[in-house]
Amino acid sequence: MACLDTDFLVAYLRNDPKARSKLEELESTDEPVHTTIINAFELYKGAFKARDTRNELARVDKLLDAFFILMLDRNAAQSAGALHDKSNPIGESDLLIASIALSNNQTLITKNKKHFEKVPGLQVESW
Repeated sequence: MACLDTDFLVAYLRNDPKARSKLEELESTDEPVHTTIINAFELYKGAFKARDTRNELARVDKLLDAFFILMLDRNAAQSAGALHDKSNPIGESDLLIASIALSNNQTLITKNKKHFEKVPGLQVESW
């Protein structure tokens, strides 16, 4: 199962042909496509900085409606806590994204593969 990182979602919103092609590939497997609540937060944060906030919010809403959103639950929080104690060098937002993906047995789809590969056990795929 696939979990889309923020860099993928932003590229998709910007009509990146590689992102569009990768999403078509993922959807062709009939497996549900996911993202995390942290990725949603990052998209909304960007939308509120946009020149046309209302339009950008609508675009983000429409995009997120297409995916299952994985929440930060107790298992993911525990995983993040354990990884954080090991002086994880990837930053807290990315640590939460990685932990949510891990606790839901997801492969994280990201261009930031080297960064996320620092998380033990996380399956990472570049696009």
